[in-house]
Amino acid sequence: MKTDFNFSNLLGTVYRKGNLVYTEDGNTLLSPVGNRVTVFDLVNNKSHTLPFAHRTNIARIALHPQGQLLLTVDEQGHAILSHFARKVVLYHFSLKGAVSALVFSPNGRFFAVAFGRKIEVWKTPSTPGSREGDEESGGLEFAPFVRYRTYMGHHDTVQNIEWSSDGRFFLSASKDLTARIWSLDPEEGFTPTALAGHRTAVHAAWFSYDQETIYTISKDGALFQWRYLPPPDVDPDALTADDERWRIDERHYFFQDHAHLTTAAFHASSKLLVTGFSNGIFMLHELPSFSEIHKLSISSSTIDTVSINKSGEWLAFGSSAQGQLLVWEWQSESYILKQQGHFDNLNALTYSPSGDRIITCADDGKIKVWDAASGFCVVTFTEHTSGVTACEFARRGNVLFTASLDGSVRAFDLIRYRCFRTFTAPKRLSFSSIAVDPSGEVVAAGSLDDFDVHIWSVQTGQLLDALSGHEGPISSLSFAPNGGTLISGSWDRTVRLWSIFQRTQTSEPLQLQADVLAVVVRPDSKQIAVSTLDGQLTFWSLSSGSQESGLDGRRDASGGRKATDRRLAANVAGTKSFNTIAYSADGTVLLASGNSKYICLYAVETGVLLRKFTVSVNLSLDGTQEFLNSKLLTEAGPQ
Repeated sequence: MKTDFNFSNLLGTVYRKGNLVYTEDGNTLLSPVGNRVTVFDLVNNKSHTLPFAHRTNIARIALHPQGQLLLTVDEQGHAILSHFARKVVLYHFSLKGAVSALVFSPNGRFFAVAFGRKIEVWKTPSTPGSREGDEESGGLEFAPFVRYRTYMGHHDTVQNIEWSSDGRFFLSASKDLTARIWSLDPEEGFTPTALAGHRTAVHAAWFSYDQETIYTISKDGALFQWRYLPPPDVDPDALTADDERWRIDERHYFFQDHAHLTTAAFHASSKLLVTGFSNGIFMLHELPSFSEIHKLSISSSTIDTVSINKSGEWLAFGSSAQGQLLVWEWQSESYILKQQGHFDNLNALTYSPSGDRIITCADDGKIKVWDAASGFCVVTFTEHTSGVTACEFARRGNVLFTASLDGSVRAFDLIRYRCFRTFTAPKRLSFSSIAVDPSGEVVAAGSLDDFDVHIWSVQTGQLLDALSGHEGPISSLSFAPNGGTLISGSWDRTVRLWSIFQRTQTSEPLQLQADVLAVVVRPDSKQIAVSTLDGQLTFWSLSSGSQESGLDGRRDASGGRKATDRRLAANVAGTKSFNTIAYSADGTVLLASGNSKYICLYAVETGVLLRKFTVSVNLSLDGTQEFLNSKLLTEAGPQ
């Protein structure tokens, strides 16, 4: 049995926060998902996640114009420069502040970054592939990041930076109601200029394709068109060069009731303006005529970011409230990509028997089917009206069974993608565990509200029996792969073995020292593994009902301290047990995990911890830190 598992892909969420970036050819989209970057190949319909991870959620990403270098910056200002094609980290660097805008210059030699009201331009580090024309130019440097120039002048946070096409100038848009024009190097006859006139925060500013016009757009939906003009009431013969300056030429307004502009993007060569609003509507306009091309509602919540690919054909939208990622082809009015992750906690997952599908269930009541090869969500079931707590496949056929807090167990056909059977109990129960007979004819479910195990016939949907015997809530159920026995674990500190197909339905209790959290049967049907609340893993013989071995997993399971915990990570009680366990196909190793950030891999025969995997190092998630920073502790509690 191999144990050298490595991170491969991230499923369940497609967008969390930050900006979306297209590659130069426009066929691939980069999306920040928490502390990692997921890459969506829109032509081949595949996705993968880059192997490196930040310590907090990613706030901004930028791709080098040649497509070789990827710069990602997290919420704390820590930057990682990586080689995008080779998926290798080149440099780590701290920008020492939260970043609100990040963009490479058109020639790729500089990048501009905004911290609050300050803008800094840095030289792009010399790396293989960073210089035009020479594929292997420049080796790795000792001190790669060099600050080129700092620009001060805004009085509030800079929200957007846009370079001119020749890379000599750039525009900045700020919450101080102004946009400003800056030059990269001192230019003769040019002074940095402020464009004032908006009544709310300026969201973005862009140059037109010929750089004769500047467009600025503000939060209240006002679009101003600026030109280098003389005063309107001056005699043309008396004009001097000093009279001309940037003036508002035209004003346009988006009339959106009870909604404000949240994101905008401009494609200079096709003169296409895309705007997104807080009510989930996006609009397409052609400039400078401001003629409306499209108006479409794509979400019930705020559109957080929009991006246009180089050809101007595909628009990418991200909405963080519901984890939506959409790519829309505006000319054919069709979706190239339409993905949405779970927007609540995941409760359970399972592989299909063929291994090409992964099923996830969450508290949002949704069941999602993911393609394991491409990483895309294939179908979403929304029949459940409350959180889905457990899911399991039938061994034969493409049938998925799910248990939910809404009091129902449902059977889904994964060929026609429909719910074909609903099982309910005589009284309202919130089901929390499920097991399916290997033949697929019987399904059993347990509840934390009731002490009975309910059994239904899949063919008829009728309740066959309610097995009574436990004196506490049912926490886990499992059928033996040979089909003869149902194993149930309960909070009454017993595991019971039920022979449900025999005429006398007897149950044999196995006594344990603590509440049972999970039970699982080895694929050869000869052994049961039981996880209990005191962190013990015990192994029992299924035929004789005697304990074969056991191991203490408290130290292996515990790890991570939440911001509200009053005890150290080593002493917190809630992380010292395994909530879920699974055997490998050959039965030689056992995978176990609980409420901590670790997944443990044990050898069954020797009880040795073979590997310990860390799920995430993202400090934006609660419970990934071992020691809390006392600097962040205030009188009102942790920051």
